[in-house]
Amino acid sequence: MTGQPGKMSEILKEMSASLLRNPHKIPSSEAAHVALFFATGAWNESVGLTHAREGYQHVWEKIETDNPALWNELKSSDVNRMIDELIGYKKSRYPNDRRRILVGGILDGKVHVQWLPPAAPGVDPQWETRLYGLVKTGDRMGAIRFLQTTRKMSRLQAAKRVDRVATELGMA
Repeated sequence: MTGQPGKMSEILKEMSASLLRNPHKIPSSEAAHVALFFATGAWNESVGLTHAREGYQHVWEKIETDNPALWNELKSSDVNRMIDELIGYKKSRYPNDRRRILVGGILDGKVHVQWLPPAAPGVDPQWETRLYGLVKTGDRMGAIRFLQTTRKMSRLQAAKRVDRVATELGMA
């Protein structure tokens, strides 16, 4: 599901810029991607998707290996502090926005975000986000196995649910 045109992407762009040493200067591709990556992770952590930080660490470590100078463009190299700052930023400016970010990235120089609405009452947001993430990344078999394991669905029931999720995501 994609939200109000530009709205979520503008919010993440704003959050990302707060991490840059010089937010008025065009950052390197690596610095822009890392700042957006941190903003996306912070947003999701702030809406209750725990363990995002640990899961993402390998990504920024790989980018850092490719371009260690990217830290010169960010206001700090203390990743946990920057993510904590972003969580505070989100909570102070958008306290009631409980959307979950499924995918965030930069395409053709523009920030693009695909998000899920807040989880319905009684729905585990981590579980649901994982299911949608598996479908979004094209791991149909992984999504089916996930449903079979976590919801004790038959293969046919799980496949039908995965098809519905794919349709919701505009992938069918």
